[in-house]
Amino acid sequence: MAEHERPEAPTRPFVASEVHECKQRAEDVQRPLAERQVWAQLAVAAELHIIRKQLRRG
Repeated sequence: MAEHERPEAPTRPFVASEVHECKQRAEDVQRPLAERQVWAQLAVAAELHIIRKQLRRG
């Protein structure tokens, strides 16, 4: 690589901001099983967070 050439910038990973985005990725059969399991766990964690927040409000 020449001095003036920059290496390609790494692509940023997808960041889900909503529960349904995690669920969509968990249900995507094109993704590896291990990745789908991680997205499923994140979806459950996000749902539990919402439930806890609602319970705190009363």
